[in-house]
Amino acid sequence: MSIKHIVVTTDSFHSQNIHNIISSNIQYITKLFQHNLQEDNISQEALKSYYVDYYLSHILHGGFSDFIENFKNKDKALYFIRTGLEALKAEKHLMLFNTIFTSNEKYETLNIQFKEIEKNENLAELNHQWLITHPELLIINKDEIDNNINKYLTSQVKEKRHIKIIKQLCNIINEDFIAVTAGDSRNIYNRSWHFKTVQGFYYIIEKENIVTLYNSFTKKEITKGKLVVDKVAKNEKSTVSNFISQMLA
Repeated sequence: MSIKHIVVTTDSFHSQNIHNIISSNIQYITKLFQHNLQEDNISQEALKSYYVDYYLSHILHGGFSDFIENFKNKDKALYFIRTGLEALKAEKHLMLFNTIFTSNEKYETLNIQFKEIEKNENLAELNHQWLITHPELLIINKDEIDNNINKYLTSQVKEKRHIKIIKQLCNIINEDFIAVTAGDSRNIYNRSWHFKTVQGFYYIIEKENIVTLYNSFTKKEITKGKLVVDKVAKNEKSTVSNFISQMLA
């Protein structure tokens, strides 16, 4: 179970300072990260706002030279920046962002282009407007933030079996897991789950202890694995965890 809402404080929502609600979302997510929660346990909508502001701050303070050097291999962060710019309808910013790792432009030229775009497509203003009108926004009092997080943490159960299997497959194909998009666990002989990664969309089908991974668009089989019972989990009272132990030809 992941946090479904964008959580901000009442004061930040009613503030005249557009940065306050953005900062409130950032502070909440930072607390979640401090509790070792990963992105797939946090609202993707909240992460879009978080990473767009992260991008904005990086460019304003360090420019594209610093950003490209530090983020060129951080696929998950780049994914949320890109999807965040799309969600905020920051079309010109998105066009620039999509070129920064392939452009032959000098860093200073990219910095100038960014500042020109900001004049008519201000990311802070777009982020603020997007947040205050978002249907998944949850507004709570400041003194309830920690209780809200603790309530969520105590309600958490161990990572579900199918999530563990999907994450192992993502490691095998060298992709970053984002979230499950659909699934059906009712038929124990044919469990199927659809999910997305930074690079694309996939689904798995489990049958007779074999899990097969497919590309969602081409329907092409990517790989398959044999499931075995985790010996450590045998002594636990919770459900037995299965793991992919051997890749099949």
